[in-house]
Amino acid sequence: MTDELIQWATLLSPIISVIAVIVALRVANNSSKDAQEQINAIRHLLDVFVAANNLDIVEAQRKYQQQLVELDNKIEEAQMEVDTVYPFVGGARIEHIIAGQEKAQQKAHLNQLLMKRKEIEVNLSLIQDYIHKAMQ
Repeated sequence: MTDELIQWATLLSPIISVIAVIVALRVANNSSKDAQEQINAIRHLLDVFVAANNLDIVEAQRKYQQQLVELDNKIEEAQMEVDTVYPFVGGARIEHIIAGQEKAQQKAHLNQLLMKRKEIEVNLSLIQDYIHKAMQ
């Protein structure tokens, strides 16, 4: 009787293995369909989120561009002040010291404007990257 059981087990083992593989493939296929549906739902929600925020982002982009134009004008004026040499700074040593301090203040102001310009450029770049990714 044990020999019969061993023979039946030997014959049924490959069949059971094939059935198990088929069931596993079926479950995996159904799981991947569910996962794909969830991914598609998440993408749809992201599209809705992007569409809702695009107006705010475009408005922020316009504001940064306007600030950049205004800042460029201020930078140009500050650069002219730094580059301007006063030929009439005359004899007294105190006048030379005061003129040197004024130039240092003008250069510091110019550097602050240039740093602010870099910050605005970075923000504009981030917005451009966001818009580019959102349109893909």
